[in-house]
Amino acid sequence: MEDRFKKYINNDFIGLHKTNPEFLIPTLDQLHCEQQLAMLGDYSKLRFRIDLDKFNSQISAYKDSWVPYLPREGEHPNRQGLMLWGLEGDSPSDSLSLPEARQRAGRKVMEADFRHPTQLYKDLTSIHDLCDYFAPLGRTFLIKADAGSYFPPHRDHPYLTRDCFRICAFLENTGSDEFEWIHNHKQLPINSGDVMYVDTTKEHRTHSWRNGSIHLIMNIPKTWENVIKLMSVLAS
Repeated sequence: MEDRFKKYINNDFIGLHKTNPEFLIPTLDQLHCEQQLAMLGDYSKLRFRIDLDKFNSQISAYKDSWVPYLPREGEHPNRQGLMLWGLEGDSPSDSLSLPEARQRAGRKVMEADFRHPTQLYKDLTSIHDLCDYFAPLGRTFLIKADAGSYFPPHRDHPYLTRDCFRICAFLENTGSDEFEWIHNHKQLPINSGDVMYVDTTKEHRTHSWRNGSIHLIMNIPKTWENVIKLMSVLAS
């Protein structure tokens, strides 16, 4: 590639295609999954509801365990995380993001490689109905955002061979006047306790207006069985 084009490159899919051309070529099963997921639109509410009183009582035991999530030099994103399904041997404070996990493991890891529940997951029985329905899960974690916390606009794994799709549960202080999720240039209509399938391959960003906004991110292995499970629990 000519040097004059390099300043435009964000995710180097050109380099990936050259070094591992088969990675970006979907199988027929992957195409079937992506086609069905596309039918659900940018987001779809699910029939699950979280018992927030029970969740808040259980998560309070971990109030001193939260660790910074994706800290960036020179920025103060004001967000923390806890791991629920991680790599083998992970504690709730380990391997939260893919870059951290890859550095810790010394190898490339994918979302579906995070298939080991942590002690925190075992203790949070308030979310077991939701999570166990799709288990085994991929990388699954909590994010706590304080006032002023933000995620800048981004897309997660925007290619047909992604190994997982995402479900989000909005747990604490995530009403429309407390927490904002802008998805594909529109605000998600969320309330605390809601559970949604969200197409995070689309551009999205978040912002918290108050302290202690907590939401759950679940990476669900992208299999036809899990897509059918998802379709079976749509709210409408």
